[in-house]
Amino acid sequence: MITADGSSQVQIKNFLKDSLLEIMSILKAECGSLFLFDGKNNELVLESFQNPRKISIAGVKYRMGEGVSGKVIESHAPVLVTDINTDRRFHKNGFAHYHTNSFISVPLVTPDGLIGLINIADKSTQEPFTEKDLEFASTLAEYACIIAYNLDLSEKLRAEKEEIDRQKALLEKYATVGKLAAGVVHEVNNPLDGIIRFTNMLLGQSDSHSVAHEYLLEIKRGLSRIENITKSLLQFSHQVNATAAKQSYVELNQIIEDSLSVFGALMSGNIRIERRLSAPAIKLMDLGLSHIFVNLIKNAVDAMPQGGSLRIETNVRDEKLTMIVSDSGNGMDESVIEHIFEPFYTTKAQDKGTGLGLAICKEIVNRYDGAIAVDSAIGKGSTFTVTIPAKFIKYA
Repeated sequence: MITADGSSQVQIKNFLKDSLLEIMSILKAECGSLFLFDGKNNELVLESFQNPRKISIAGVKYRMGEGVSGKVIESHAPVLVTDINTDRRFHKNGFAHYHTNSFISVPLVTPDGLIGLINIADKSTQEPFTEKDLEFASTLAEYACIIAYNLDLSEKLRAEKEEIDRQKALLEKYATVGKLAAGVVHEVNNPLDGIIRFTNMLLGQSDSHSVAHEYLLEIKRGLSRIENITKSLLQFSHQVNATAAKQSYVELNQIIEDSLSVFGALMSGNIRIERRLSAPAIKLMDLGLSHIFVNLIKNAVDAMPQGGSLRIETNVRDEKLTMIVSDSGNGMDESVIEHIFEPFYTTKAQDKGTGLGLAICKEIVNRYDGAIAVDSAIGKGSTFTVTIPAKFIKYA
């Protein structure tokens, strides 16, 4: 199956069409067809039909094992039919656009698997195709597959390089912010502690009904926000620059329950919790796991001010642990999703978030050699999916 996207996929398809025409020309064949394999539906789909009458055919499909073409791709072996009327392997399948009883069918197979099939028919001399014809068609098809594979691989490498460059730029941005944060926090915290202490003293000495008291409360709220930001900055700095000092394991289910208990009062019966937790219970190396769940659950609760449902799911499959936190809240559009894991990016009010929670989550997931993704739409809630290699797991 061709996995390249966009212009590269078109380039590969055009190359395979040219390969079909080249084989037809050398074998003096008047008809030929190119089928591409659709791995999702496990079927061949007609991509090109070449014939002297310029008949245009579209939508022809064969499932694995169906008809001559389906049987050829099932066996992954090229086939020469000298006379379909006497060949005991196959029967005519109703595709009556070929005018001779002899044809060649060659599967297109790369190291990644089946990508399609080429059929060659109607030799201009009206003679049947020979073993030599089959050998040539198979050889040229093999070379075509190598080139198509390399084109596909080149596109994958290009896309991977773009992603690596993007990740590198993002990590450099995180590292810069982390180093800056550590310095700023230490410089700010000392005077901040003094200001908060003196503010509390003045609050204790002022009339609770006075205007001055209200001003002092506003000052305290502003100072508390500054304090929260500096704490988040310091935590972000530690997550970016530090490595785990020790390798301890925590019970995953217990971490989830502890994280849920933090927001028990906020949920207050308005949010229904659905647990789909892996059995048997597992332990996971702790590289900051609680922060992931606390942050994802907090975001879910904030997204459902009127209540809703919160689903937490864990499962181990294909050597990976998958953790899902899903809500039925407000959801996000593409413009928000694009930046959601960037430091300091937030859609919340100033007193609700600093924009570092998900950035820290992503750094923690990176330390697990894992991945975090979000699927969301306005009015349809959000689903965060974290995958972590099973090498970090041990069973309780």
